[in-house]
Amino acid sequence: MIVNTVRHWMEKLKAKISDNKGITLIELLVTLTISAILLPVTYGALISGYKVYEKVSIDAQLREDADYVSAMVMKNLYSYPFDRISECSPQRASCIIFVNDSEKNVTPYSDKSFYDVEEEEVINDQQTLELVQVDGKEQWSFNGAILATPSDFSGSKISTSCTSNPCENAVIQLTYNVSHTSFHKTLQLESSFGF
Repeated sequence: MIVNTVRHWMEKLKAKISDNKGITLIELLVTLTISAILLPVTYGALISGYKVYEKVSIDAQLREDADYVSAMVMKNLYSYPFDRISECSPQRASCIIFVNDSEKNVTPYSDKSFYDVEEEEVINDQQTLELVQVDGKEQWSFNGAILATPSDFSGSKISTSCTSNPCENAVIQLTYNVSHTSFHKTLQLESSFGF
């Protein structure tokens, strides 16, 4: 039965191919009219979908770069014990110094006693978080190590809400102006943390 059905369809296809009638003018006009209506709608939907995809991709890339910088700053601060912060010189607006004035000496554990904390040793060590110029764009640097990203952080700022001098308790706020040269878009994000 299947063989007969296939043979029947093959004969119809041969008859249609060998037919010299072609298409009529009416059929051609109907096809062109339907195409003229459907193609712009389809094209518009495809273009707007691509633009939305591109916008979401750009935003995601810029956010990812800002998240990377924030994560690296937090990682460095968790591994660096600091006692206070201080402002950099007025010429370096996007800069803050983390100062470790002292370090506690701890004696090793013995089975007879707990850890003993001895006198503090003054070491006066400091590390700097600042915005620096690298290859024509601004990047964040923590103690000289560039937190390299494809994005440009020009116009970003760091500020503190310190009320005492020396500043031993404060909220540090990072305001990122993240842009990328090939995207022509700037995204402003904020990150803050306290100590």
